[in-house]
Amino acid sequence: MNEIQNELAGATVALGATITAAMDDAPGFVPCGTPAQVVLDALSAASVAEPEANLEQRVAQVRGFVEHVSGHRGVPAHVGTDVAALSPTGKQLLDALFGFAASANAETLSPEDTSWLYRSLAALETGDDEKVGAQLAAAARA
Repeated sequence: MNEIQNELAGATVALGATITAAMDDAPGFVPCGTPAQVVLDALSAASVAEPEANLEQRVAQVRGFVEHVSGHRGVPAHVGTDVAALSPTGKQLLDALFGFAASANAETLSPEDTSWLYRSLAALETGDDEKVGAQLAAAARA
């Protein structure tokens, strides 16, 4: 991935982590479908060669959603992570997320799939290989 693709993936991690914080703060809270679609579109864009201008627009959109979720749900806005510095397990999970975003499963997200998607992104932000590994193991069910 190039620098702008890494930036988009990192911003997407931030959005997933911010949404996860909102879900943890309000048990039973299920975000509407819009953030999930933004996440899936961003993951897809980060994994293929889109024009740089398109990717920059997506980065701005994702960062806007981070601020939106933070402001509306009263949770801190997460900043994401440098995906180029992920551990090997983290890179595997990111690849699983890219694959999921491109799969037919992403077209009709169940609440479980949505939760896995957000929590996987949040795990990447932590850099905790145990959390990342647990989400990677759950990828087979997503």
